[in-house]
Amino acid sequence: MKLVIREYLASLKERDELDAVLPDLLTELGFTVYSRPARGTRQYGVDVAAVGPGQDGIRRVHLFSVKSGDLDRNEWNTASPQSLRPSLDEILDHYVASRIPPEYASLPIAICLTFGGAIDEQVRAEVTGYMTRNTTPKISFEEWNGDRLAQVILDGILREELLPAPQRSHLRKAVAMVEEPDIALDHFQKLLRALADQPGTTPAARLSQARLINICLWIMFVWAREAENVEAPYRASELALLEVWQLLKTDIARTSKAGEAASLVLNELAELHFTIWDALFEDKILPTAEIRHAISTAVESHAALDINLKLFDLVGRLALRGLWLVWQLSPASGPVVLTNDYLNTLPALTSDTTRATVNQIDRLIEAMMAIVSNNRALLSPIGDWQAIDIGLAFTLLASRPGAHGAIDQWAEGLAKHSMFAFKAHGRYPITSRSYWDLVDHPSERNDEYRTQSTEGSILYPLLAIWSAARGEQTLFDEIAKFSEDALAHCTFQTWFPDEDSEDNLYLNRDSHGAALAGIPVTEGTRDALDFILAEAKTNKHYDQLTAVKLGHWPIVLTACRAHRLPVPPQVWRDLLPHVSRPARGPVPPPDDGVPEPPDAGPEDAC
Repeated sequence: MKLVIREYLASLKERDELDAVLPDLLTELGFTVYSRPARGTRQYGVDVAAVGPGQDGIRRVHLFSVKSGDLDRNEWNTASPQSLRPSLDEILDHYVASRIPPEYASLPIAICLTFGGAIDEQVRAEVTGYMTRNTTPKISFEEWNGDRLAQVILDGILREELLPAPQRSHLRKAVAMVEEPDIALDHFQKLLRALADQPGTTPAARLSQARLINICLWIMFVWAREAENVEAPYRASELALLEVWQLLKTDIARTSKAGEAASLVLNELAELHFTIWDALFEDKILPTAEIRHAISTAVESHAALDINLKLFDLVGRLALRGLWLVWQLSPASGPVVLTNDYLNTLPALTSDTTRATVNQIDRLIEAMMAIVSNNRALLSPIGDWQAIDIGLAFTLLASRPGAHGAIDQWAEGLAKHSMFAFKAHGRYPITSRSYWDLVDHPSERNDEYRTQSTEGSILYPLLAIWSAARGEQTLFDEIAKFSEDALAHCTFQTWFPDEDSEDNLYLNRDSHGAALAGIPVTEGTRDALDFILAEAKTNKHYDQLTAVKLGHWPIVLTACRAHRLPVPPQVWRDLLPHVSRPARGPVPPPDDGVPEPPDAGPEDAC
């Protein structure tokens, strides 16, 4: 186990990785961390500052200067301010004299050279000489290398009483199998169950459990990054985020130090989730968004079904990341349309941050629509439940006025392809989630099979609701006529939380929620939209979810995506009324390559 942790530490980057993990390790060892890594403020060489007992038991101020990997000549002393020696000089010249809080000024000081690897023998003599020359009765130096940090993890957050042998086995197997994501995720889920099924009885105990989950996820992610396959840690990070929310939600609600600490741990885990997202999307997927069929080809499967399933899954992940960014600029109740007028109401002090966030949202929206335009499978859902990912994507598109037209074009393509495939006995959306049912679909080409495979739908009402909101009356009427002529047997429905959802939504422990069935879609009206908005207004269970009450509504969407539940219509309460426009005729064919389905054969439906 120590070797696994040692390799993990050596692979951590300095910024936002090793310095992000270190405070949790120190806290578990009984240190009081009073300064954490920060951007935009000068730190005078200190990345983390904490007060706690040294190896000799004497209470000291520990000042950590963090570097990644091995400490070689370049990392030790070059002209770069990022080298370790200039940082140590700053600590001696400035931090020690003026930056230590008054309540700790009388304590001895330990300056800690911190790195995930080892000291290169070529610079060992220089490092030792520097520490010897600058040691005084009050100031000492300590080497926190990879071996010591690994032992700190084993003695602290992974100590036997917190992570017994069976759980260590699950962690090792999750790490070893990162190139087989399903197997790795299975072991990580077993680890989560063992760690958090019995929440601690005190806030401190629950914080310790959450920090342990965070460290285990970090270990899994870093090994997966080295293997260049971060699929398993991405899926694990969603489950870990939901697990920690369930674990700490009562503590986060408190206005106390325990509440602040719980919020900090949750934020650290969310940031790790985003870091893993970046490793998957920023490095591998988004650079190919503009290349036709590039992502479809990268799935590396001869089965059209595999490509279809993976593409819709990627769209859902991309949309959810964008909605976390929208969350930063939205009210606590849910997403809104980020118009210029709305953005101007935000505090002027954060205007630069606001603009950067908006630019990032717009970049993700552009990438999403490039992916849709360049990968035809995203016009032809094969599972009716793929409406979950489509719903997340529409929600993100609705958040920016310039993207509303993309909703129209994509909704039209989805509706026409799906209806055409149904009429042609092609690969139309079905309710089954069984992979083998989807492989065989359509196993028969008759009305009885079609009726059995489409007994209910969340996809068609979703398209009807958004086409009505956008004033696309012609498309709405086409869906209504198709419903009347071909889907009279099909129940148009969606999902709402109920009184059991708070206990079961985040971890998917038991069935919960309620189906809203019988959504009307009638030609010449917009009754589906009116029906949904009326129900969203009267159904109060969504607002009683702790993630909504505490202003973290993306947690709800993360649970819906991870556990395959439709987006609750309450999420759209402030969106649908503000994307509306007067009813209009058909959308003209776009110039971005979105095809018209009547010219496509059934084989294109996947």
